Amino acid sequence: MIRIQNQKWSRYYLSIFIVIILGAFLRFFMLANQSLWYDEGLSLTNSDVSTFQESLSRVRHIGNSDRFQPLYFIVLFWWRQVFGESEFALRSLSAVLGIGSTIVIFFTALRIYGKKHALWSLLIMTFSSFCVIYSQEARIYAFATFIASLQLYFFSKVLVKNKDNQSTSIWLFSIFTALGLFSNITMWFLTTALCLSHIAIYRNFKQWLQWWLPAVFLSLPSIIYHLTLPGATDPETIKIARSGLPIIQNILFVLDGLLVGTTYGPSMEQLRGNDKVQVMLNYWPQMLLLLIVGTVIFLALVRVLLIHKKKSRGQHPDYFFTSVFVIAFLLGLLLAIVAKTNWVPRHSYYLWLPLAMLIPSALSQRPSNGSKRYGVSQLAKIAVISLIVLNIYSLSNYYFDKNYEKDDYRSAVQYIIKNRSSSTKSVFLYGNPRLFTYYGDNLSLDGRKLGDQLVNRIKNENFAGDIQKLTNNVDTVLLVVNRDYLFSKELIEKQMSDLYKLDSEVSFAYFKIYRFPRKRN
Repeated sequence: MIRIQNQKWSRYYLSIFIVIILGAFLRFFMLANQSLWYDEGLSLTNSDVSTFQESLSRVRHIGNSDRFQPLYFIVLFWWRQVFGESEFALRSLSAVLGIGSTIVIFFTALRIYGKKHALWSLLIMTFSSFCVIYSQEARIYAFATFIASLQLYFFSKVLVKNKDNQSTSIWLFSIFTALGLFSNITMWFLTTALCLSHIAIYRNFKQWLQWWLPAVFLSLPSIIYHLTLPGATDPETIKIARSGLPIIQNILFVLDGLLVGTTYGPSMEQLRGNDKVQVMLNYWPQMLLLLIVGTVIFLALVRVLLIHKKKSRGQHPDYFFTSVFVIAFLLGLLLAIVAKTNWVPRHSYYLWLPLAMLIPSALSQRPSNGSKRYGVSQLAKIAVISLIVLNIYSLSNYYFDKNYEKDDYRSAVQYIIKNRSSSTKSVFLYGNPRLFTYYGDNLSLDGRKLGDQLVNRIKNENFAGDIQKLTNNVDTVLLVVNRDYLFSKELIEKQMSDLYKLDSEVSFAYFKIYRFPRKRN
């Protein structure tokens, strides 16, 4: 009997090992295939330092929301010292931490729910398009998810009936809570959700104080840091993308992005125009399938929660993770409304942790064959497997479909260098200067000096004259625009028409490069 049991466990952990290897492959596969994009250039800039103090000082005074996530840039600086700053090296930090998150979530689910649930949680995280994509970016999200997963792992001692001494787990939880708050301000949402759900679901005030007083104490430096940041009390002074969309569209975008990533339906470029409804209708089979799968999983989870309630199991972990998800979701929504910002999936990375725990619970019913409940359970199982398949489809788009590429600085700079000469100069109206130099362009002129605001940069009456002065009256100007949707071709051509004539244009992902020879009198 013991031998049979050992064989089962051996097969189980062999399966786990294979899934983890698959997860590692997905996160390192084609890691340097795409160019660094605008936001990754910010990571590069913010980690261009030599000391911890310099990094902290730089992040505190930058104009965008990166000031609220200093820890990642400090870690990235040291990572660059060891592994260099190639595209692969910069992104490999996120890839390694993305793998780490899946492993930590597996052991968390194993502790709370058992081995079958843990395997499903691992599968969902491993093939999640959302998790894989942000494990391939030199940005904060994989880093913050890893810290949050460790925070949840040590906190999971609360969710199991374990009489062991919890003091070690309490202090480790407190340490990773403090580190999480230093890594990203939105970690406050997850931490607050954990705190409120702990007292609301388990209602043990003494235990609640034992866990949260040390966490608050160790988090004081982070609290002070955030409260003393420039713009902390006035979010509208921070340079972020302000929302022009109805909040319901933001909500749907977040849910869609979390479940299947941002490469499942239409690309972001396709959604920039005024025909968003028609674009979405063109993808109706994919969106309908996602709606059906999501609805079945949601209804199965509701059914499971109702079954727990009938059995008077009000403190079941499913209730806890449901509470965490709802509270964290509402806090993220509140910030989007108050700050009037675009609420996008990557800003809600912390919601994946309760989701990874909850989704396998849709499969938790074990009724006898032939029963009505068996049919519901089987339908839920098909839905969860379908969700994994949809994520694999989304990943195939991410890896192989160029329509889903982000800013292609690499190709744009190669074109600029090839076409520049003593009589031709390049000017970028919008873009990340650090990425131009990263890919070898040290000569492009910064057209952002023509105006602090985008609209002023292009619409001033003497735009062509300013360009002529900036380029020292060369024969030909290459106007380079990253995020080309910010300036229409017609507007640029009109503003340049006094002195220049549009000769040609080339396009790369999120780039337009216009060639303007000077008019001859």
